[in-house]
Amino acid sequence: MTIETHRHCGFAMLAYQLLVVEKLVSLEEAAERLGLTYATLHGRLTSRTRFRAEEIRQLIAIIPDQRLLQFFADDSGYVLAKKADGVLDEAVSIRQAVAHSVREAIDVMQVVVASLEAGTFLDHRDRAAIMKEVKEAEGAIATVRLAVEKQPPLRG
Repeated sequence: MTIETHRHCGFAMLAYQLLVVEKLVSLEEAAERLGLTYATLHGRLTSRTRFRAEEIRQLIAIIPDQRLLQFFADDSGYVLAKKADGVLDEAVSIRQAVAHSVREAIDVMQVVVASLEAGTFLDHRDRAAIMKEVKEAEGAIATVRLAVEKQPPLRG
C-alpha cells in the first residue's frame, strides 16, 4: 500500500467515523448536499473510490468538525486556528480565546502529570494522549493570535 493510498483510506475512515458511527449528519443528507448518490457516497466512505478535492471541501462545510481539517494538517508545519466569532466584538473574542487557551494548557499539564505519575516512562498511549492535548492547545494559542491580530490598533 502506498503512502497516498494509506492517506486516502485514513480520510475515508475518518469520514466514515463522523457520518456512520457518530451520525453527525445523516448519510442521505450528506449525499444530497455533496451532489452524490447514496451508493457513491458509500463507495467513498468504504475506500472503493476516492473523494475528490471539491467533495472534501464540501464535506468539511457540511460537517464542521476540526478532525477533518486536522487530518490534513497533521503532517505539516501548520496549526489550525478557529476564526473569531463575527457576532462578538474583538475584546470579547480575545478574552474567550485566551480563556480557551488556558483551559487547553491545563489539559496538557493534567495529562502529562497523570502519565508520569503512572510510571517512570511514557508509553504509546501516554504519548498519544499528550500529543492530542498539545495539538488542541496549539490551535487555541493560534486562535488567540488571530483574535489579537484582528483587533484594531489602540487610539490615543
